Amino acid sequence: CFQFEAILETISLEMDATEYFDFALKITSDAGKIVKEAASKEKLITEKGIVDLVTATDKAVEEFLISSIKAKYPDHHFVAEESFDGHYHYSDHPTWIIDPIDGTTNFIHGQPFFCISIAFAIKKEVLVGVVFNPLSDELYHAVKGKGSYLNGVKLAVTQVKTIQQSVIATNVGYDRSEENVRFITGNIQNLLLENAQSLRSSGSAALEICYVACSRFDVFYEYGIHPWDIAAALLILTEAGGVGADPSTGQHPVDIEARRVLVGNPEIVKTVFSVLEKTPIPKKWLEFP
Repeated sequence: CFQFEAILETISLEMDATEYFDFALKITSDAGKIVKEAASKEKLITEKGIVDLVTATDKAVEEFLISSIKAKYPDHHFVAEESFDGHYHYSDHPTWIIDPIDGTTNFIHGQPFFCISIAFAIKKEVLVGVVFNPLSDELYHAVKGKGSYLNGVKLAVTQVKTIQQSVIATNVGYDRSEENVRFITGNIQNLLLENAQSLRSSGSAALEICYVACSRFDVFYEYGIHPWDIAAALLILTEAGGVGADPSTGQHPVDIEARRVLVGNPEIVKTVFSVLEKTPIPKKWLEFP
């Protein structure tokens, strides 16, 4: 089993960031034990939407993480998936951005592609990002300005330049309206017509962005995501030399509240954007920052 303590011995950080990083590692490790134990058991499932599911484990892990943070930092704020009330409440205040299980559908179906994602931000700048898959025992982590790592090994994005060289990942989200389905399939069709090497849809934006950070994927894009899906992973990506862009404009950095993202190395992001912009974006995905 990968030792979280080993990370602390191999990375030297400024004192203020170290405190939050160390704490994020500890609570992520503890939460990982809860998720791993629950993964092989029967799931108590409820519906948030027609195909948007949540389990008792999602809720229990989020409650554990928030209560642990409140005990240590009672004045800090939260942006978290299962306690979302329709507003992000993301401000300049010290804020923890939490997805207790990113990839809940995978978790329910026994597919080992899900993770815990925790980011810490001050003045809307993410300083710490931790993404942990407790089944594969893969821990992605970053502190702003200090690089990003997978189980202690430094990460770097690929430098592919063409779509033909690229493994491109995306997800279909939960919106099954005809307009959105046509939009999703239109993007996929255009990428295939440009001879994309391969497409992937793995069901966890946080892990898929981390896969771009560690060169397993070249590009990831999605519409309809939330801050808790991408905040930690985007820091890990950018510290690995990648960029997180707005797929509606091609500009970066993307606002994590925008509900849309496109990531990869700067050159391939520009190229993929030129293909994505061929398909008109539904107005619903442009109503955010």
